[in-house]
Amino acid sequence: MAPKHLLILFLTTLTLSHIISSSTTTPQTKYTTFVKTSCSSATYPSACIKTLLPYASTVKTNRIRLATVALSTTLKSANATLATIAQLSKTKRINKWEAAVIKDCIEDIKDTMDEIKGSIKEISRIPKSSDKGFAISNAQTWTSAAITDENSCLDGFSDRKMNPAIKQRIRNSIVNLATVSSNALYLINHLSV
Repeated sequence: MAPKHLLILFLTTLTLSHIISSSTTTPQTKYTTFVKTSCSSATYPSACIKTLLPYASTVKTNRIRLATVALSTTLKSANATLATIAQLSKTKRINKWEAAVIKDCIEDIKDTMDEIKGSIKEISRIPKSSDKGFAISNAQTWTSAAITDENSCLDGFSDRKMNPAIKQRIRNSIVNLATVSSNALYLINHLSV
């Protein structure tokens, strides 16, 4: 009889430990999974995860917060892009045409920053809005306009030959910005009303 009691005690202990371990999934794990799942079908999934995973504990499982953080990281990227291009505009290795194209690009990036701020403002209105769909639509419009301005900057360099090193640095910076912008737009597009 003793072995039977030991077997029951063992099985009970095993069952309880399984229940306890399966119910102790940490909130951080849940938040990390949420970000990874949300990014899995984004335009650039690996960039989305890399950019947004550090904010998992802030985002928790809130899609609006996730879109807001994506837009905020886009704004940071735009600011870094602007700094890079402004620095390149001061180099003595550029000619007048290149200086004019870079100046236009700076204006495009400033417009991008304004548009991303507009999108953040619209996203912040969603929780209290009586017309959530309208706020989401406005955020989509602002973010799409930002992507258009980023592409306009790149288009300016395609017409003529330009210093390859400067062109590549600007292109790399704009491509990074366009990547996070596209991911932010994807997340906005998947907000539920």
